[in-house]
This record gives sequence, C-alpha cells and structure tokens, in this order.
Amino acid sequence: MVSLSPEMSIAKLQRRMAELACYSFQPRPDQPTRHDQQTAFYNSQHAGVSFLLGGNGAGTTTLGLAKAVKFMTCDQPPPRKDTPFWIIAGSYQQVMGACWKEKLHQQGHLHPNDVDWQRIQWYKPNNDWPFTVHLKPWRGRPGKNWSISFKSYEQGRAAMQAESIGGFLFVEQFPWGILEETLRGCREYAFTGNKLAEFTPVDPELSMELREMEENSSLPEDWAIYRANTRCAMEAGHVTKQWYNTFFGMVPDQMKPVRESGLWGGFEGAIYPEFNSQLHCTPLDYDIPPACYHSRAIDYGFSADHAFVCLWGCRDGSGRWIIYDEYYSTDTSKTVVDHYMEIQDRHPWPQNNPYYGTTWVDHNLDCVRIASRMSEYAEGYDSMNVQLAHKNVDEGIEYVKMLLKPTINMIPGEPMQPRLKIDRKRCPNLMREMVSYRRQRQVSTGPNAAAPKDAPVKSKDDAVDAMRYLVFSEANQTGTTVSTMAHEHSGNRHGVQIESKKINRQRTVRR
Repeated sequence: MVSLSPEMSIAKLQRRMAELACYSFQPRPDQPTRHDQQTAFYNSQHAGVSFLLGGNGAGTTTLGLAKAVKFMTCDQPPPRKDTPFWIIAGSYQQVMGACWKEKLHQQGHLHPNDVDWQRIQWYKPNNDWPFTVHLKPWRGRPGKNWSISFKSYEQGRAAMQAESIGGFLFVEQFPWGILEETLRGCREYAFTGNKLAEFTPVDPELSMELREMEENSSLPEDWAIYRANTRCAMEAGHVTKQWYNTFFGMVPDQMKPVRESGLWGGFEGAIYPEFNSQLHCTPLDYDIPPACYHSRAIDYGFSADHAFVCLWGCRDGSGRWIIYDEYYSTDTSKTVVDHYMEIQDRHPWPQNNPYYGTTWVDHNLDCVRIASRMSEYAEGYDSMNVQLAHKNVDEGIEYVKMLLKPTINMIPGEPMQPRLKIDRKRCPNLMREMVSYRRQRQVSTGPNAAAPKDAPVKSKDDAVDAMRYLVFSEANQTGTTVSTMAHEHSGNRHGVQIESKKINRQRTVRR
C-alpha cells in the first residue's frame, strides 16, 4: 500500500497526482536530421522490437516508460487477468527506485486511478520498491488487467524463460541473450508497440549485435531504431544548459556522438577506433584468390572467460590479409588434443606446401609439444608445424592499426582499401572484440585512486590476440615493419588481379 500522511486522503493524493506527468507529458517534435525522434518512437506501432538509442539526459527512460504506460492504459486491452508487462533494468535498485518510485509513482507517469493499490506485491515497502504493480481491469473487460513486473538483468537468462508476457521495456544496455529469452515470452500475443528497449550504447560488448544489424541493413522484419539527442533536450528545457556544458566538457571527443545522440562511434579507451565493419569486413559472399599464402594463429584459453581460439588468414599478392575463419571454444570439457583435432578438421592444411605456412601460437610450451606430436595422440591426424608467436603487445597493435588504414588501390579509380579484411559471417567473435578491445581505465576517483595501467583490458581479447599473433608474426618473419609500411607509396600499388574461387566452407572429413 502507498503510505499517506494523516492530513492526506486517498482522494487528495489522486487529485494531486492527476496533475502530474501522466497528463502533461509530450514527446519532443521530431528532428530526424539531428537524431532526435521522440514523437516517432512514442507513436510507433511495430510488431518487432522498437529501440530508442539516446544520449545521456536525452529523456530516453522517461519516454520509454511513457510509451509503456500508453500501451497498457490506452492502446491494448489486456487478454487475461494479470497479464505481465516486464520492465527490466540492470539492478533492482535501478528498476524499482528509478523506474517505479521516481518516475512512474512520484512523478506521476502512471495515473494513480489505474493502479490496484491493495494488490501491490512489495520487495521493500518502506523504500517504495515493489516486485509487481497490478493495474485495474479495463473498462468493459472485468477480470482482465495488466500487471507490471520489475526485473533485473542480474537475475540472469534463466529467470526470463517460460512465462507468457504481453510486452516489455528494457532500461539501459542489456546482455543480448536476455532479450532473446524475453522475446520468446511474447510469442502468444501478436501485439504491436509492446516490445521496447532504450539505452545509451556506451558498452561495445552489449551493442555489437544491434550495431551490426543497423550498419548492414539487416534488422529483422518490423524492428526499428530511433534516437534521442541530449542537445535537443537541453534546448527544450529538459536539462539545464549548465549541466549540459559541464557534462560534455568532460566527455572525450570520440565518445560525444555516443553520449549525445546514441550514435555508434568510438568507445572510451578503444584500441582500434578506426575499425569500421563497412570498410574492414568482407561481403557476405566473397571469393578468395587461389594463389594466396595461408597462415594460422592460436591463442590458448581453457575457461568460460578465456576461449581457445584459432584464426585462419590468407595474404594475397597485394599484401592484404583476409581473416576468413575462426574456431572459438569455451568448452572446458575439451582437451588440447580435442581442440587440435577440430582445427585440423576445419580446413585442409597440406604439409610441405609453399602456400600454407606455420601456425603461430601463444607461449604455452606444453601445448606446443602436444601439437608437434599430434600424430601420436590422435590416429589419422598430422603433427602440426607450430612456432611461438611474436607477442610484443604495443608494437603488434601498431602494426594492426597500420593494416586497418586504407592504403591499397585495388582497382584504379576506386576508393583505397585497407590491408586487413575480416569475414563478417564466419568471424563474429573477432568482429565483436575489434570493437570492444580497449585499454584499462581508472575506475575510482579521489586522492587514493590507483592510476590505470597503460595496457589492454585482459577480458574478451582472445580473438584479437590471435589475430595480432598471426599478422605481426608473419610481418616479423618477412621483415615487414610498421616503419617500412608507413613509408611505402602504396597509393600507386595495385592489387594482383587473378581468378578467384569460393572458399571451401565445408567441414573436411578426415580418413
């Protein structure tokens, strides 16, 4: 139950709350050229997921909640008693404190007459934190009502399974698997405008799937992305100019498009900010020249946090690398021999063939010895020609950054191309890590805060490490360095134009 002072009756409380945001809220008029589309999002009626990506202070949470309330109280009659509508945030404190207590309740975005106050299920009543808020039945539909459930990403994917729900709103970034499970819960009802998500895309690991969909024009049918601009919010008086100037005065330049308009852009501390999937990834269907030189690289990992990764790459006559496949496993039940067998089964690797080079590996001598004796460990499998990779981290990163620069004129008159391409379909983990790979940063402030190390974050870096081993080790073997690449007049070089053939994408059966 809502707590009342002795001087305030329920009728007075309802009259006061009725004057609040549920009656006065209006989305900003759209300014699409400035990436501000509040009205379009508020009025959208998509059968798929509607995303609202916005800057900090752009009003995305308020707008998402307003649209959810509009859906439940104006747009869609409930199909049954206590039809669940989920509001999901990072923590219970956020979803119950900010979404319910601050906005829906105290600011009045949910009309008090729509709430069945007697049936609220509380988590912490003294804090005004509910698990579930039941709404009253719709007029003319006795016994049928919406029920708002507040959930947290911290509950995990399993907590989002099974229950049939009528809609959802995600608040802030979320693990993609949580969205997949939540979508399954919406399968029973063909409603529109009921699948909502709002956030500022500051975490690259949580944004990759949606970013790829938008950049590749591959959003599922009737999904949509809208944006909200913090500058437009400031101009409309929704945040103060003083706050806007102070906040964005501290934001690094590469983060301003993300923090202000919810655009995809650089991330704080990003190691490869120049990586662009439009430029650095292959088309979905492409050919590899037959006379390429092939090489492999392995980064050893044996836990759920650190994968066992093998990458396959080939270098064409122009010096351009194509990373065309990845083996990525976090299966802790597999042995090193199991991994090597799967790698050998993936693509043929003929011995004593000048077009197939060494396999560069992480510095794990036990794994190296097993590779060199694979014919003894597994019948029908070859011992592997492996060499310890060149692991100079900073120099290797600089070399990869040089490969990412568009410096090769493959076709006269066409735009320059980079020396590094990645198969967007077969190397999803490498692509994700190219965006999320970043340097350590200070996580606390004050006089006792520890300065961050000038080193990459050792998490979700297994595929990018393997790629660095591959291209940088090959460069050291052939005498190619960052300085020699930087001084090449590559603008006058043309790629070798030769016939091509489809890459063998079938698993090779060993006999």
